[in-house]
This record gives sequence, C-alpha cells and structure tokens, in this order.
Amino acid sequence: MQQQDFGQPPGGAYGYGQPPPDQYGQPPPEQFASHAGNGAGAYDSQFASQYVDPMQSGMNAQYTDMPDYMRYTEHAGMATNSGGGGGRLNWGKIDAESGVAPRRCTDLVCVVIFFAWWIGILIFLTVVKNKEVDGRQYSDVKRLTHGMDYKARLCGVDPEVAESPYLFWCRNSATETDFSTAPTALNLRHPVCVSECPYMAAGAANETGPQQIECLLPESGTGPNGVIQPQPNIPTTQFGNVQNYFLMFLQKTAYTTPYNSSLLAGRYCIPLDRTLKESVLSSSGPLNLAQRSYKSIGSFQDCWEVLFVSTIVAIAMSFPYFYLVGSVKHLGKRLVTLTLTLIYLLIVVVGLFFLCAIFVSLENIWSSFPASWYTEKNIFYEREAQNDATIISTAIGAMLLLASFIPLGLIMNLSHEFEHTHELTFATWEAVMKMQSMLVVPPILAILKYFTMWALCSNLMTICAVGTFDDYRIRVEDQLWEGLSRNYSFDKTMIFGIVLYLYSAFWAMEFLTSLGQFIISYCGVLFYFTHKQDGDKVYLPRVALEAVEKAFRYHIGSIMLGSSWMWLFRIPRLWLYMKDESTLHKDSECVVPFTFCTCCVQSLGGCLDSCRGAKKTRSKSQDLHKAVDQWSKNAYNDVVVRAQHFLEATDKSWKYIHSHPLVKQYTGKCAPITISGVLWIGLMGAIVAYGIMAGAERYNDPSKDTFINDPFTVCVIAFILCGSIAYDFCALLDALADTLIYCFAFNKKFNRKTVYKFVPDNIRDIVGYEGIKDSTFGLYGQAKPDMYLSTWLRGGENAFQGWTKPPTADEYEKADKAAQAAALSQSGSGSRIGMPAANTGTVGYPFQTGSGFPQAGYPGGGTISGYPTAGYN
Repeated sequence: MQQQDFGQPPGGAYGYGQPPPDQYGQPPPEQFASHAGNGAGAYDSQFASQYVDPMQSGMNAQYTDMPDYMRYTEHAGMATNSGGGGGRLNWGKIDAESGVAPRRCTDLVCVVIFFAWWIGILIFLTVVKNKEVDGRQYSDVKRLTHGMDYKARLCGVDPEVAESPYLFWCRNSATETDFSTAPTALNLRHPVCVSECPYMAAGAANETGPQQIECLLPESGTGPNGVIQPQPNIPTTQFGNVQNYFLMFLQKTAYTTPYNSSLLAGRYCIPLDRTLKESVLSSSGPLNLAQRSYKSIGSFQDCWEVLFVSTIVAIAMSFPYFYLVGSVKHLGKRLVTLTLTLIYLLIVVVGLFFLCAIFVSLENIWSSFPASWYTEKNIFYEREAQNDATIISTAIGAMLLLASFIPLGLIMNLSHEFEHTHELTFATWEAVMKMQSMLVVPPILAILKYFTMWALCSNLMTICAVGTFDDYRIRVEDQLWEGLSRNYSFDKTMIFGIVLYLYSAFWAMEFLTSLGQFIISYCGVLFYFTHKQDGDKVYLPRVALEAVEKAFRYHIGSIMLGSSWMWLFRIPRLWLYMKDESTLHKDSECVVPFTFCTCCVQSLGGCLDSCRGAKKTRSKSQDLHKAVDQWSKNAYNDVVVRAQHFLEATDKSWKYIHSHPLVKQYTGKCAPITISGVLWIGLMGAIVAYGIMAGAERYNDPSKDTFINDPFTVCVIAFILCGSIAYDFCALLDALADTLIYCFAFNKKFNRKTVYKFVPDNIRDIVGYEGIKDSTFGLYGQAKPDMYLSTWLRGGENAFQGWTKPPTADEYEKADKAAQAAALSQSGSGSRIGMPAANTGTVGYPFQTGSGFPQAGYPGGGTISGYPTAGYN
C-alpha cells in the first residue's frame, strides 16, 4: 500500500527522474543516490535515456491542456538541497500515476483584495458608528425598534417619553369628543407617544388607556379655512422697499379624545376602523409595507439566543439525516419523495387559500362567502389596506399554484433514478467512514456561520439606522419654515453603502461554505488517489486537518475568489435544475398509488420532448447551463488535483466532467438529497425559533427590552442559517460523490492504466467496467478484439474477459513481484537500475509496475496476463 501525498511527487520529493519507493513504501537503495563527484543530476542523466515523460506519451493525446498544465506545475519550487551540487533535486513534479500536481499557491492576489476589501468595510462601519450630525447620533439602532413622535423622540427610549412606548395617530380635529365615534380623519404627520393603546371591548362600559391625549394640531394661517398665505401690500418706505409681505401662521397642541385601536408589531396603535386603518397602512401612509420592512431589520437585535438554539437543533438533526440517508437503502428516496409530496400539498393548499381573496372583493355577488372570517385569518388583511391585501393575496395564490407543478414534476422524474442515487450516497458514506475527521468540519462551520451571521446582521442594523433630522417642516410657497415638530428621515446616500455591505455579507457566508467544499474536495481527491490495500481503500484518520492546512497555506486565494460570486450563480443553477427536472419526459412515472397514470404521463412527456427538441433551443439551453455550471464547487476539484488557479479550474473541471458520459450523468445525482435536507432542517430550525419567540415572555411582551417586533423576519433568518448548516452536512454525500466521480474522469483522462489502482470498488461498479476502458481507438487494429466478430464468436466475453473484468488483488501482487524480480536479475548484483525486460509488457524502474498492465510511456508489445496493450506500443 502506498498513500499518495499531494505535496510530493511519486517516490518522495525527487521528481520523475528518480526512482519512487517500491510497493511496500521502501526508499530506493543508497547506490542510486547522486554522489558529490558526479554532480547534482548524475542519477537523472544516467536514467534519462530510458525515461519517457508521460506528459508526452500517447495516453495523453486527448489531454489538450497539457502544455499549460506543465507550465503551471512542472517546475514549482525548483531548488537543490545542497545549493552547490551533490544533493538530489528537491522540486515537486506531477505524479506520473495519478496526475496530481504538487501544491503551489493559487490566486494569491485575491487574498490581498479580500483583506483590503474587509479593511475598507471595517473603516466604513467605524465611521458610521461614531459620526454625529448637528449634535445628534448619525446611527441609532433603536430607531428600527421603536416609534418616533412628532418631535423625533423615540417612544419608550428618550427621557421625555420613556413611559410611553407606543406610537399613536391623533384625531385631526380636537372638536370630536366621542370615543366610540371614529375620527373623520387622522393627523398622520404628527404622531404622539402613549403609555397604552386606547381600546374598548365590545359591550364594555369604559375604555382602557388614556382619556385625553395631547396632540400637535396641524398648522394654520390667516387665509381662508386657515390656509397659510402671505399678506401683501403693506406700505413702507423703509430701506427703499417697494412692497412688504406679512406672514403669520399658528401651530399649537391641544388635548383630543382617543379612539378604538389595537396594537400592531408591539409598537404601533392602529385604528380598528377599516377606512382609517387603510390610511395608516396604505402605500401612501406612514406605516406602509416598505416602512414596516425597513423596521423589521431591528428584530436582529435580540434574537441571537433564539438562533443559537436553532443552530444546535440543526446540527443535532443533520447528523442522523446524514447517517440514515447514506447507510439505509431507499431511505433517501422515501425522504425526498415525502418532502416533495408535502411541499406540493402545502403549496397547493396555501395557494388556494390566498387565491380565495378574490371572493372578498366579490362579497356583494357571493354573499355566502365568509369574508369576515377570511380577513381575520389572512395575515395580509391585518397588515395591509384591504384593496392592497386582496391584490397581494391573489397574486401570491396564483404564483404558488403555478409553482406547485415543480415539486409534482420532480416526484415523477426523480423516483425512477434513485437507485443510482443511493449507490452514490452509500459509496460516499463508506468513504466518509474511512475519513471520519471530516465529520468534525460541518459542526465547526455551523458555529462559525452562527457568529458570522450575528456580526453581519448587527452591523447591517447599524448602517440601516442612519439618518438626519429636519426642523423645517412648514412649507409656504415652496419655502420651509421652522415649527414645533421635527422629522427624521433615512439618509438615502447610504443605499450604495448598504448594497456593498450586503455583497460583503454574502461573500463572508459563502466563504465558509466554500471552505467546507474545498475541504471535501481535498479529502475526496486524497482518498481516491491513495493506493488500495488488499483491494480496499485504507483509513485516513487526519485527512480533514491536512485539508484545512493546505487550504490556508496554498489555496485560500482560490477559495476567496470562488466564494465572491459562487452564491450568485447558485440561484440560476437551482432554477435550471428545477426547470429541467420538473418537466415531464418520456421516462416520467407516477408514484404509488397513482401508478395507473404512468402511461398518460409518459405520453405527455414524449410530446413535450418533441416540442422542446429544436436544435436552436437545445444549444441555447446548453450554453446557459455551461455558464452557470462552471462557477460551482466542482472547480475546487481541479484546484486540488492540478493546483490550478480558480478561473482556469472552472473551465477545465467542466470539460473533464463532460469528457465522460457516465460522469456527466452522475454528477449532481445527489442534489435531491441536499435539497430535501436543506428544506427539512431549515424548516425545523425556523419552527423552533418561532416556538421560542411565541412561548417566551421576554420575546413576545412589548414592555420587555428584549421584545422582538417581527418574528417572521427572525424565522426567515433561522431558515437561511439552518439550511446553510444542513447544506454543509449534505455536502458530505453530495459534494464528495461529485468529487469521487470527477477524480475517476480525471484519472481516466490522465492515465487510464492506473484507474484500477485507485478507483473505489463501489464507484467502479457505478461507472461500470466499460467506463474504465477507453472507448476510442486512435489507430487501425487497436479496437476490442471482439468488436466486429462478437456476433459469430461463442463465449466471446470469456475469451476476451480482459476488456470487461478488472484484475484481482492477487494478480496485482503477482505481477508486481514478477516485474521486480525481472528488473533485479537483469541489473546484476542486486542493482535495480536496468532496462525493461525484453519482449514483455512490464518494466522495472522508474515506475513500479502492477496489475499486469503495461506502464505508460515504455515500449512493449503483446499482452500481459491476457490483457491487451492496444494504443501504447
């Protein structure tokens, strides 16, 4: 057994021109070392006559980017141990068997850009937090969590209104004195802070709350109906003025009678009267949808204990999900089918519920429709004006019903493909069990994501709570005059800064996800390219720690570059996946108990296949798929294997995947497992968060400092956080499966003769033996012996079983020992330097031989152990 070290070439650090260790890991004898008298490269020049670089051999004729590959990696770290000759050369070169390149730093400039970017963001946040405008704080998070009265005082916060935490809109007329009578209009420009929302229950004798409220009345002037207007024609000759204007207006406070109201979002007293409520919540009102969405950002202030519990729940649920889906056959299929079925039913039910809003506007036509009950249950009628709520509900209902076809199509298309999906998940589960240190990575990333999300959301509140105050609010003939009221307004020049900060936030969260993907890629590549022992893969106990070390030492720039935009391509990639997999085709089938509909579904799918089969449409779709698929986690596989820069890796990884039909077919097969896990665990995290906020008094009591005014926003953040955590766990199955079959594609492309040494048996069973053998024949006479005569040959498969069956472990060992004995007998006196044995397909050094196959780059002929040598003579 020999474990491949990515940091060194085969045989240690000596490159192609020096002998690697033998199959038992022993170093070459001392007599092969370079001597001081012979110079630094004595051994290399002695052996150069019989060495053929595999980069230039026929096995890589189709490997079109070899010159670039060599240019980037062949001479990495060129140096000598002694510096003056006499020592062995100590630079790394590409491994001859696997094609894995030695480590080198990639995309270093991105490290500088990343840190420079975040230094700028930190300076920006520091300036915003410490800035003052006209003696007032430029940013105050409490502006997002509390209402503000007509003097721009924060209700329940500023000393003058510390005992009045609720915002109330007064009557527009102080002459209306009946509590039970709804106001004719509200003074929406000058709200006040109150200690309790005025309310009178049905049948009650007295109302609760203040009896009289001091309100600021609208300004009035000397013109008709109190209009403010200048009075001209005041004669004067002072200072030579021809004409003077006299302006007088009045602004005063008065006690007014309150009206029946209810509490909204724990901070606002909203009229119960439908017309007045619409005036407050409509698009032109002071508490419109945009304003409430802006205020909901303040919910991030005190929700982090809740989200920590959701994070722990997500971690606790992800471990059994990974174990059960990976190890229990057909459980993944049942979980995905159950998830999609529940999502389909939920979308249909919710869509129909919201679509019923149409009947609210038709109440006069359909009097039997329970409009009052429906408006009470529909959350939009509580938070929006009735017409706006009807439009929003109808639009959402229609979109949900259209979206319901996506999970329905996924159920029909994915059910018949899950046999292969389980084979992949089981193969990757067995791989993880031999690299158990990988199980530590997702929980650590989960904790890091929690604290990163906390910091990002807290600073988002800071830059969203910036604004200025205006004391001049009375407008007369396009001129502003100072009055008794003040107005706070958000500083719109901060919008660009918020956009940059949001991009930075996505970048930071995606960096953690990309780090996990790189670790999985590194572990998967190392696992694949480690030699088998007794025909089985060996345990790699600390591979995750090595992956982290290599990530930060060599490839942190590539991870930073990949994470900068990968999140943006994930959205269209998910959409394309949903579109492609949910569209019916000729192989779609219905699940139990609707299997009797399969024939109809397949007929419809066949018609759809014919309709979308136009060449022009297909080419456009392929171009779009390539554009979004290149910038994905698969690029990290090429970064690991070839030590390549990320942008080059995006293109090459896509080509490797598409160079092999089965690899292309199976890449992404585990995506339904990931989607199901993200939805389930993300939803459970959101439910746990909502349950805590609904049940704990400290979060649902508006009088508490830790009150959360918008639990829905917190649930959305909990879903995103827990779904991201679940994604890291599911990547142990999904991303690792893609990495293993990617390594197979690369291995077959680079040196197909070594595939049997590396490919795990369960991966080999998935791609099939024919997938391992080359399917192209460059010269006449090099095709399979039974390719044209199989119709007339009996037992042809048995006669040419070398094409269909791999060698056994005993054949490996027997062939290796025979090759070594032949090399020793020809070199004499135990010397292991010798020319390849004549008329055989095996060779001695510089490459160890095995499995009875001819080694690439060496002249040989005929067959060995019955296995043909076509294409390598």
